[in-house]
This record gives sequence, C-alpha cells and structure tokens, in this order.
Amino acid sequence: MKSDVSNESGKTNKPVEQPALAINEQLESLRRICQRLATIGGGTVPEKLESLDDVIGGLSSLVEVCARRLKNSRQDEKELRQIRDELEDVERLKARFIRNVSHELRTPLASIDGFARALLKMETSGPTESNPEMVSPETRRQFLSIVSQESQRLGKLIEDVLDLAEIESSGARRTPTQFTARELFADATNSFSNLQNPPVVTQRISPEPDGPTIYADREAMIEVLRQLLSNAQKFSAGQPIVIGAEFVTITPKNPVPATESGSRSSVNTSARLYVKDKGIGIPKEELDAIFEKFYKVEHPGATFPGTGLGLSIVRTMINQNNGQVWATSEVGRGSTFYVLVPSQPA
Repeated sequence: MKSDVSNESGKTNKPVEQPALAINEQLESLRRICQRLATIGGGTVPEKLESLDDVIGGLSSLVEVCARRLKNSRQDEKELRQIRDELEDVERLKARFIRNVSHELRTPLASIDGFARALLKMETSGPTESNPEMVSPETRRQFLSIVSQESQRLGKLIEDVLDLAEIESSGARRTPTQFTARELFADATNSFSNLQNPPVVTQRISPEPDGPTIYADREAMIEVLRQLLSNAQKFSAGQPIVIGAEFVTITPKNPVPATESGSRSSVNTSARLYVKDKGIGIPKEELDAIFEKFYKVEHPGATFPGTGLGLSIVRTMINQNNGQVWATSEVGRGSTFYVLVPSQPA
C-alpha cells in the first residue's frame, strides 16, 4: 500500500511504502470490528475480508443491519410501552370501578339494613308508655319510603353495570326504526312514573305537533333519554328540566361540533335532541372526560351517588346508532346535553 506525502513547500514527494505489518494490523482490527457488529446486529461476517475494500464493504453492510435492528428495537420498545400503558389504564379503571361500586353498594345496603332493623325492633319490643302503638303509621311510612328509595338506587346501579357489560361484550345489536320525537319523549318520561320523585320535565318540540322523525333503535334511544334525565335530575336539585327536539341540517356553515365525545354523524339531515338543566354545571376542561367509563366530576363540598357509567352507556348507544353526543356547560348555571341522530335511513 502506498501513501503520498507532501512537504512544507506543497510539493508531493515520491510515494513511500507503508510497512506490511501496519497494514495487516489495520485489517485485523477492522475484521474484529466486523465480528463485533455481527454479534450485536445479528448479521453475518462476509467470507472474504482479504483487502481493505472487502473489509469496508463488510462494515457497511453490517452497519445497515445494526441500524435496522436498532430501529426495530425502538419500535418494539414503543409498542411494549404502549401495551404497558394500556394495561396500567385497565388496572386504574378496574380499581376505580371496584372503589366506586363497592361504595355505591354499601351505602344503600346500609340504609336498607338499618331501617329494616329499626322497624323489626319497634315491632318486636312491644308497646311502651312513650309509644303505645309500637310504631306510628307516619314513622313506618317514613322508614319504608327510605328503604324503597335505597332499593331503587341499588337496582339502578346493578342495571347500569349489567347494561354496560352487555353493550361491551356483545355489541348490543341495534334494530333501527322510524318514530317521532314526541313518541320518544312520552316513552322516556313514562318510565319514571313509578318513582316517588320523578323529574319535572318541560318539552319543546319543533315543528309541532310531533317534532322531527328519528331513525334509530327505539329502546336504545329511550335508555339514552332516561340516563340523561336521571343525570340532570341528580345535579339540578329538583329544578325543572327542559327536553327538546328539532330538525338540523349539517352543512359547512352549520357543522357538528368537533369534540372527542363521540363520532360524527354521516347523515346530513338529522334530529337534534337536548336535555337542559339549571344545575351545578361542569368545568369546561372536563366536558369530554365525562363520557369515559367510571369518570365522576368532583364537586367540593358535595357528594352525588353514581358509578360514572351512565354517560358512558349513552355515548356507546349513540355511536351504535350512527349519532353523536356532546355537552355544553357553565359552572353554577347548568348543563345542556345534545344528541344528534339520523332522521331517516342513510
């Protein structure tokens, strides 16, 4: 191997021979590097590494192998990290579910057990001077009323858990039919008729008398409206709730809100339903999160029953019916939940 050497004047001197030993040492060093790269990257060392060109060619191919493996390992690491994050989310959801459900189960059961025991004790202790009738009719009615209310609360909790399990496990097949908003409102409000304190509802339908037609699974829409009315009643302290329905045409000038709360409807002419209350409201930054499973908005100084499943059920059912749900709210002034569903077959 020859090397050109320049002197201080810039002239090139006659090439001089480098010692053969130095060349062999350099080749052997490069060969060892090839071996290490092959071990790291999983490649194969070229059979012919007799000249410098052979070694450089082998190094280039092994570097490419190492680069590809490094890239894949980073991708694998990213996938593993995503899987780990998903598993952690599942664990958090499970822990939140167990915590919420156990609390919501214990509370009504404790009330039912406590007042039932009180009634039994009063009945079996016999008449006393202070209570010659053992249990007055008013006290009995009061206690039984509490037992009834707590039983309904417990039943609602179990119903929500079973509904969500059915929706997520089977996809809950939907059979769309066409019906009017007035028919839907009548079915949904009548479902509260057996409650001791049904929600006070004002209806606003346009156009009169029946409002827009709706093309969706009727039972699913009744459940959606029931969940939204129950939610509004819980957070509005018995104040009147407004439910409404109207036609809406989706155009570039009148688009569906771009929220993360649901999927966009693919039907241009739709029925827009809304449930409006004058309750405590929801912070703006939590409006999308309220549709997640087991999510409950924290209200300082106030506690509300529920597991955080109702709005998740609403979103799932609306998505299955090619619709969208979203909410607007102002803390201290109330909330409005909107549902957009097709008014006719696509």
